Amino acid sequence: MNRVTITLLRFEWVSFTRNIFQIVMLGCTFLLGLYAIYYGQSEIKVQRETIKDVIEIEKTEFHQYQASFKEELASVTQKKKLTIASDPAYAWHRHGYHAILHPHDYAALAIGQCDLHPFYYRLTGMSLHYQLFENEIANPVKLYVGNFDLSFVLIYLFPLLIIAFSYDLYSGEKESGVLPLLHIQTVSIRKIIIIRLVFYFCLITGLALLISFIGLTTSGNIMISENRLATLFWLLGVIVYSAFWFAILFCIVSFKMNSSFTAISAAGVWLLFLIIIPAVLNVWITAKYPTNSTSLAEITRRTSLENEEDENEAKEVITEFLAHNPHLKDSDSLMHNNTLAKAYAALTSLKDMHSKEDVDHYNNQIYQRNQWTSDLHWINPAVNMQGVFIHIAKTDLNTFHQFHTSIELFHRNISDFYFQKLFWDKPIQPEDYSRLPSFTIQRDEVKWSTLILLGIAKVSIAMILFFVIGFIIMKKKRI
Repeated sequence: MNRVTITLLRFEWVSFTRNIFQIVMLGCTFLLGLYAIYYGQSEIKVQRETIKDVIEIEKTEFHQYQASFKEELASVTQKKKLTIASDPAYAWHRHGYHAILHPHDYAALAIGQCDLHPFYYRLTGMSLHYQLFENEIANPVKLYVGNFDLSFVLIYLFPLLIIAFSYDLYSGEKESGVLPLLHIQTVSIRKIIIIRLVFYFCLITGLALLISFIGLTTSGNIMISENRLATLFWLLGVIVYSAFWFAILFCIVSFKMNSSFTAISAAGVWLLFLIIIPAVLNVWITAKYPTNSTSLAEITRRTSLENEEDENEAKEVITEFLAHNPHLKDSDSLMHNNTLAKAYAALTSLKDMHSKEDVDHYNNQIYQRNQWTSDLHWINPAVNMQGVFIHIAKTDLNTFHQFHTSIELFHRNISDFYFQKLFWDKPIQPEDYSRLPSFTIQRDEVKWSTLILLGIAKVSIAMILFFVIGFIIMKKKRI
């Protein structure tokens, strides 16, 4: 670093420390960042407390079932509890298991979809689709308003801070009458602008990194293996996104227009990237890939046999079910014991089979919309970076898609566990409680890191493009 550069940086620092308005803006942004971290952590804290309660409820429930085998049957309540614990005719639809999507440590920094979609489901052997779609799919208020988390501050507010600090890098000198004096110096105007830009880049990006580091360290341990890579991705994303907006300002400043035009142009670009393009794309994608959930209305209604006293109807339902599950049909007492319970178990399973086409069609509509939205992220680097942040925090739609895919497998294991007992007329023994189905979510960590790096690369390319355009224009204008 030569002597001229040091002098320019020192002058810029002195100028900044004397500008009370700029210091106040940085202070307010810092406080907003801290509040965003607090808000996000409060939201996720509620989820974690709910998950803790849900786990405790399930643990208590199954502990009571196990204890009922050892209790003296002195009361009707104790007899009923033992019946539910040991008789698969009751247990298949009374035993409740919880499929839980535990929030990532950094979910508080980019809440994304995790407050719009259920993060846990209570599942029994009953119809899976009924249990999934009986809940509200999304909170319409949150869909409209969004969340004031750290990613919101970084994506929406920091570009405004960059504009406020950098819009007059050239025009300010020209309008104050200092520009003619700079022309007679040995250093070029272009170098002076770049040095000033680098100064504010370090200042504002440093603030963004400081707030991010506070958020990362207070939300989780950055040194554990699960968070280490996510921390690096987040900090890299902050640097690249900040550089992208400084590149835009550099490009606009290169046109040598007055301060008003430069400020309005920069604000227009902010509106274009963060308001207009997302709104237009949302309308277009909604029109191109409309989602119709009316076909799912029938799924959320409870179904029953037309006549529970008609034994032939019950046997017909069981026979149709066994055609799809031949491994359950060899019991000698299959059609004689617990016929009604078996018929209802078969009916709920058949309901899922019959509604699978409608559910797959609906899910495919959602998937196509999500895929098109992801494919169009290259148009808007700001939205692209927002997608990167929610991918890092694992609050994106892909995570919830993996969650639902894992739920289908979990429900199949629950049904198989109880249906084998029910259709083979075998009671549930105390030792069976050590082999209960458990939920695990299937994640693709390679795809996760690839999507994040791809998103950061797209923003980096846009940043380089704007810098190159600005540099070429300055060179042509001989700045």
